[in-house]
Parts: sequence; C-alpha cells; structure tokens
Amino acid sequence: MVIGGCGITHPEDYPVDGPTFKATSNPAEVHAEDFGHSWNLNVDSGVVGCEFDEDGDPALTFTSPDGTVYALNAVEANDGLPEIGDIAGGSVGYLRTFAFTVCEAGDHG
Repeated sequence: MVIGGCGITHPEDYPVDGPTFKATSNPAEVHAEDFGHSWNLNVDSGVVGCEFDEDGDPALTFTSPDGTVYALNAVEANDGLPEIGDIAGGSVGYLRTFAFTVCEAGDHG
C-alpha cells in the first residue's frame, strides 16, 4: 500500500523539543523568547504562579500583562478564572510543565 498526498508533513514542521529550564522563584516571569516555538500565547510575556490549596493540590496560574489571571490547570482553587486556552493558539503543555517547577521553587511549607 502506498500513501501519498495525505497531508503528511515533514517532522521538522512539528518540533518536539522545548524549553527545559526550571523556575527559580514563585511567582516567575516568563517571556515568549524563553519558550521559542512552543510559546502559543497571544501575549509576549506574563507571570506564572503556583499556590497550594488546603488539600495540597497546586493551583497553577498565568497573569497576562493586562493583569488578567488565567487558570493553567483545572483545580477547584482556579474555579471562576478564565482558561489559558482563551489566549492560546495551541498547546500550552510546556508552559504548564514550567508552572510545576514554579511550585517546586516556591516556599509552600
């Protein structure tokens, strides 16, 4: 069987590498250039924060330059916040992964 013209593209069109840096503070400033091609937000920068709820679950947030706080994960503490997808044009997986390192960087007792 031969597959041709099925819309298959070159692997380089979908890079699998991404940022591997870790946060050194909580909250942590982030910039588009830090994430390269994996930055899918329609803003150029923001602040990623992490707070633990009473059950010990991390509430991950992204604050845009205009001050809007977006939920990076679906936990009860983020109920009522707009979803990060509202300002994203694709996956925010690398940003979410980075946000977990923000949790590790902060003092959460």
